[in-house]
Amino acid sequence: MPATKGVVTPLRRVEKKAATRQHLIDATVDEIAVSGFADLTLSKISRRARVSRGLVNFHFTSKEQLLVETLRFLTEEYREFWHKAIAKPKTPAERLLALVRADFHPKVCNRKKIAVFYAFWGEAKSRPTYLEVSATADREFAVTLSDLCAQIVEDGGYDIDPAPVAKGLRSMIDGLWLELLLSPQQFRRDVAMDICARYLAGVFPRHFTGNELIGAIAETAT
Repeated sequence: MPATKGVVTPLRRVEKKAATRQHLIDATVDEIAVSGFADLTLSKISRRARVSRGLVNFHFTSKEQLLVETLRFLTEEYREFWHKAIAKPKTPAERLLALVRADFHPKVCNRKKIAVFYAFWGEAKSRPTYLEVSATADREFAVTLSDLCAQIVEDGGYDIDPAPVAKGLRSMIDGLWLELLLSPQQFRRDVAMDICARYLAGVFPRHFTGNELIGAIAETAT
């Protein structure tokens, strides 16, 4: 039997609550990206979200809970994105390229989200909860990256330790993210991905050789 017109069903109430919570998280991301943590208040977040302070308090018992949930959302969004990116490619080399492409995709690699991630990382020493939220996802990414490099080393018979290769690539990506944050006018997504591809071509020449492979990593930049 269809619901009576104008009656809010339990399912719709749940959906509305989830949508409101997400709206507040999005507003928190925007506020941190603009002003950082120094003067962040629930009042500022409510103004940016254009809702009452009471509504914010209804969904989140404290500013700290809202911040933890914001970091949790960003961390899981990033995790799901790169997981999806490496699901289809078949070979380790293809998956590694897909992983790098995912790290520079506009949905992940944009100044607003990177600014927020760096803001949380800056607070992590004094707020261990932030480290707890992101630690598992960070370890998973690092292990995946290292495993892919190890598989390529084995497949190609390279006489190198894959762990430093993976760490070098991760450090390179982090540095390029920082460049986008500090010098957005000079940052070019295609150049950043090309830098990573050339690094891989130098380390794994039997898997990443030729301009067509180096160019392949940058093809989604436009």
